[in-house]
Amino acid sequence: MTTVLLMDDDPRLLDALAALVESDGFHVIKALDGAQALRCARAEQPAIVVTDYMMPVMDGEALVRALASDPGLAGVPVVLSSAVAAPPGTLHIAAFLRKPFAAARLLELLHQYTATGS
Repeated sequence: MTTVLLMDDDPRLLDALAALVESDGFHVIKALDGAQALRCARAEQPAIVVTDYMMPVMDGEALVRALASDPGLAGVPVVLSSAVAAPPGTLHIAAFLRKPFAAARLLELLHQYTATGS
């Protein structure tokens, strides 16, 4: 089963996203901030990371940079989501989802970047 790391500081949104992604055949790990997400990524080696941009403790931009600098995680695609208009141009991400986004678009990206959902 393909593992997805989901990160958002809104626990209700995080639970809703997890239910959606799990119902599509993925194994989900949840994190409420960037530091927790980084610890989870190092421990669980997810196939893809979906992170909010504005987060406490470590924001999405710092998480993306930390993942990229970790040799064991540098190849993991990251989907960044945010209500901001666009991510910083220097940030290496696989895709950007502007909030609010369609559930189908998230699932499409997960399948695109993992090549499978199960």
